[in-house]
Amino acid sequence: MSRFLKTMIVLLAIAAMVAPAMAEDRLSLGGQMRVRTWHKDFDKDQNNTYTDQRFRLGGKLSIAEGVSITFRTDITESSWGSGNTFGSGRFGDDGKSHSQQWDRAHIDLTMGNSHVRIGQQYAGYGLAQTINTQSNGLRYDYNGDFAFSAFGLLVDDNGRNGDGARKSDSFLAGTNIGHKGDNYKANLFLGFQNKSQPGAIDFDKGTLVKDKNEEVYLIGLDTVYTMDAFTIKGEFDYFTGDASKDIDAFGTQFFLDVSMAATEQFTFGGQFYYALGDDEDRQYTCLGDDFNGYDPLFDVGTSLSNEAINVNRPFDLGKALIGTGIGTEEYSLGGNTSTGVVGGRLYTSFKASDSLNFGASFAYMTPEEDKNFKDIKFDSAMFYGVGATYALMANTSIQAQVNYIDVDAKAKTDSALMGGVGLFVNF
Repeated sequence: MSRFLKTMIVLLAIAAMVAPAMAEDRLSLGGQMRVRTWHKDFDKDQNNTYTDQRFRLGGKLSIAEGVSITFRTDITESSWGSGNTFGSGRFGDDGKSHSQQWDRAHIDLTMGNSHVRIGQQYAGYGLAQTINTQSNGLRYDYNGDFAFSAFGLLVDDNGRNGDGARKSDSFLAGTNIGHKGDNYKANLFLGFQNKSQPGAIDFDKGTLVKDKNEEVYLIGLDTVYTMDAFTIKGEFDYFTGDASKDIDAFGTQFFLDVSMAATEQFTFGGQFYYALGDDEDRQYTCLGDDFNGYDPLFDVGTSLSNEAINVNRPFDLGKALIGTGIGTEEYSLGGNTSTGVVGGRLYTSFKASDSLNFGASFAYMTPEEDKNFKDIKFDSAMFYGVGATYALMANTSIQAQVNYIDVDAKAKTDSALMGGVGLFVNF
């Protein structure tokens, strides 16, 4: 029996079982269908245009008072023409696109101010999503004058080596204490990880560093303060510990965001970013698998900025450019570059009508430590972005965004023009 047929039988069985619950309004559903087209144009006549789609369906089963089950699945998440004989909806793919995945499946128990979550879930802390991951595990929340939460996720059980020796399991854990008042909120959070982000670079040998004996610790503080038309946001993070047997983990990063709603239609703001670089140790900018991503340099109010035309987190500027195609030959090793960053960003948004919104952004970033890229004289990078969102019909929008990156470095590819347009239906 094919995997597709088996899955359809399971889904029909689930639908049959929850039918009475639907009649009693015990099942709530939501999600999104999107179709997007992307274009990437690099200097040296390198370009790529393609279309993708995704149907996301999530639901909550209210089993009893305080007891619920949440699920979410992404179906046909693939590029058009990905190679499947009957389209991306068929199981089995080309190794690059995944026609279906389940990314939420957890139980929630709520008892007064206490809440427990068990199963596959998302966990994240920090305005910069400094802890950002999805895996299986436990979470506890307490809601009071001071909100408290803690989670522990089993990232990799690791099994056994071929010689039968047990390998160490990989975990991610965190805790957060938060407080909020009439015009502010603040959080203090801690994190621990013993499975690193893949692909750190050993620049002396020109190879990737294997992850062994990693123990990384994080302490972070974020706050949001509002005063009339002004909003001030900031976060400070400090990483320490061991990246591997022979390499230390480090990370000191900070950002400040000040924005002003000048009118009901017009908002503008500025951001400052700083992160310490290092020419020997491995820089960390977040803990976890970075499931949600974080792309503030191209955030212009659309649903396209943190997707196929994104850059990585700005705190490691060299790594931020990896994956965009900029300097492909020079950055081909991938992973962390530990450049740090010093830079700023200006952004604005304009509500032209109830249906139409515009956004624009400009950022200028320099590496705090550029020793690892001294051969190409990596001096700075500029990031431009413009976007628009138009409400076509109820719960239906057309969105478009164009980004441009210009790098001051002696790289074979030092600029890129990237854009996307998408149709989004939310329900």
